[in-house]
Amino acid sequence: MTDPVPADSPADNAENTSATPGTAETIPAPTGKTKDFVPERTHVFALAMMAMVCIIMAGWNPLLIGWTTLIPLIWIYWVLRAKTTVGNDGIAIRYAFRGAKSISWDEFEGVGFKGSKSFAATKSGKKHILPGVTFNSLPGLFDASRGRIPDALSEGKAAADEKVVIVHRDGQQILMSKDEFAQYKAANETDEVSHRGQDSSPRETPPETPRTQIRGRDGVE
Repeated sequence: MTDPVPADSPADNAENTSATPGTAETIPAPTGKTKDFVPERTHVFALAMMAMVCIIMAGWNPLLIGWTTLIPLIWIYWVLRAKTTVGNDGIAIRYAFRGAKSISWDEFEGVGFKGSKSFAATKSGKKHILPGVTFNSLPGLFDASRGRIPDALSEGKAAADEKVVIVHRDGQQILMSKDEFAQYKAANETDEVSHRGQDSSPRETPPETPRTQIRGRDGVE
């Protein structure tokens, strides 16, 4: 954890920060209800627009660029066909252009993510791409697998809700636990009292410097 950056003075440090405590959330118990994970259906609209553009371009020279109309159609087929199903029996994967794959929980090792792709690893060391599964799918995977697939996303959010955010006037934000914030606040209050005490201490007034008189020859000052 990064230590808070002090302000210009101990007294201003408490004034230049604001704390926003989070609200704790409880992760619900997994139900084990079978769930399907499919690629985002909104992609179909973008692919349909691409297909229209390809058809227009193919009209200029069908023999040369007519094949380009197949590209968005293949993608649309993949979006509508590919699917990952998670339930009590394990993981069932349906691919668009190859045979289906089933992974039982006995041979299941874990789920990983690489770039925009996700995969299921088996104890034998094989990795199988999971269509429609993203990092945001972890809560659904946790629920459908009865907790066999950990929900790191919700656990991270729950841990963050137990934190306190310190926001400085310069926009810098620092995350700390509530106990750390209590110690941080107490230290600032102590420094502020000490700083004010030093400001209110009596100050010594220097003695007045005597005026030096210079007389001219005629005796006039």
